[in-house]
Amino acid sequence: MTNYGANHDEAATIDIDIMKILLFTALICSNDLVATISIVSYEAQPKLFSCIFGEGVFNDAVSIILFNTMENLQGTTFYWHSPLIIMVEFLLLGVISVSVGLLFGICSSLLFKHARFLTFSPIIETFLVFVSCYASYFVTNMIKLPNSTLEMSGIIAICTCGIVNAHYTYYNLSFNGKQGTTFSFSLLGEATEAAIYSYVGLALYSTIPTWWSWSFIFVQLIIVVGGRLLAVISTFYCFRLCFKSQTINFRELLFIAYAGMIRGAVAFALVLKIEFNGRDGVTCEHCYSQ
Repeated sequence: MTNYGANHDEAATIDIDIMKILLFTALICSNDLVATISIVSYEAQPKLFSCIFGEGVFNDAVSIILFNTMENLQGTTFYWHSPLIIMVEFLLLGVISVSVGLLFGICSSLLFKHARFLTFSPIIETFLVFVSCYASYFVTNMIKLPNSTLEMSGIIAICTCGIVNAHYTYYNLSFNGKQGTTFSFSLLGEATEAAIYSYVGLALYSTIPTWWSWSFIFVQLIIVVGGRLLAVISTFYCFRLCFKSQTINFRELLFIAYAGMIRGAVAFALVLKIEFNGRDGVTCEHCYSQ
């Protein structure tokens, strides 16, 4: 790969080992879910909205888990059995993170179902729902497996806990509690969404790299666009061979393919997690160079 930059008088060629390439491919799996669903109306196109939202959440979850798995394997050598190790750690991280989220979500639902004295105040109800979600996040991040540096994903846990709370805990709240939690979490969601995208936009000017590679950029662009179109269209028509009814038309299929090409806040956040040599004054032999 040839890179160019402000600190280079001429082009230089660098090599990236297979583990770093796999780390990059893990973070590029995510997509910008907020940007895509913002231009699709659930009332007008509920089926298309559900397909895009469901796939976006699943892609982000897989990307985060796979990224954490590959981050744990940085500095190791790729052997024939490395894919098996990646698969086992991926499943282990995913199962533990989802299980913790399920545990806290189910406990929250049972708590409000049987301890009805907690439903007399919407403030207490909102607070306890909020605490159950964040407790799953912090507990998951604190889980460390023996003889392993693999980190569990608190984001996956809090998403799982939130889904359980929305489907079960919500119906065990009082009428005022339902309204209070809906308004509170809607406000937090809108505020954090605005803050995240403002930070992403402003951070562009403070994190512009001192080197780049036009060949790498164009190759990745072709892979993302071509691979996305091929994967979505081929998968859809393969399933059409098994089912007679057509659920979505070709224009909607192209929009779903386009929606998965956008990269946003999740990919940006994962990039910021990548360790590089010299970060915080720490020398890292197997990390990226600054």
